[in-house]
Amino acid sequence: MTACDGPPVLLSVLGVALAAVVAGACGAAASAPARSGGPGGGPATDAAQPEVVDLADVVAAWPSSYTVRGSKSEPLYTEHVTSTRQGDVFAVVVEVVSQGDAALGTQRTAVRVGPDGRVQWLQGCTKNAAACADDPALRGFASAAALLSAQRRGHPPATGTVRAIDGEPVVCLDDDALHPAAPGLTDLQPCFSRSTGALLGHWSDASGAFVGPSLFEITSETAVPDTDLLSSS
Repeated sequence: MTACDGPPVLLSVLGVALAAVVAGACGAAASAPARSGGPGGGPATDAAQPEVVDLADVVAAWPSSYTVRGSKSEPLYTEHVTSTRQGDVFAVVVEVVSQGDAALGTQRTAVRVGPDGRVQWLQGCTKNAAACADDPALRGFASAAALLSAQRRGHPPATGTVRAIDGEPVVCLDDDALHPAAPGLTDLQPCFSRSTGALLGHWSDASGAFVGPSLFEITSETAVPDTDLLSSS
């Protein structure tokens, strides 16, 4: 399991480092201007009756590049996430540190979406060869690539639900509508920035909150790609 497969992504990839911690403690460019994150610090809940919008209208306003930086804090560790896109290529790096700021590991993910919608892993794939060549079940922080794939395959979700995470407006999609060939096992809805299209969080109707791979503190968001991150992919 990788950073793009949803929870519990870091426990599987960084199991040795995190197990030690747990054992010890528990027995644009101008089209999308830069922004500063809010106070963060926990899962953001949302309005009881959110707005439903036509997804095509939202997607039409997105730039073809972005970089988002943010973090997700857990009781024993924090994930620092950088997500970027340049055209057809999407990359994510997740750096994990303990409460004492000790490095616990880094995950890197990169995929390319072909003209026909094929999602090809460039870095970080731990699935079988067929899925690494064309992954219909791409989830997590790289889900923006899955949405581009759905568009190019001709079956994008028709509508999305407007919410907000750390003050940033997002549009949340039904996971089964985004992944018709690979239904998920949870009710998590991937939620994309209305400014850039970057994946910012996952909404759970059952919990009434953002959970799983979600940026509870967004420190920056621009329509400029992180070329250093992309070149290392």
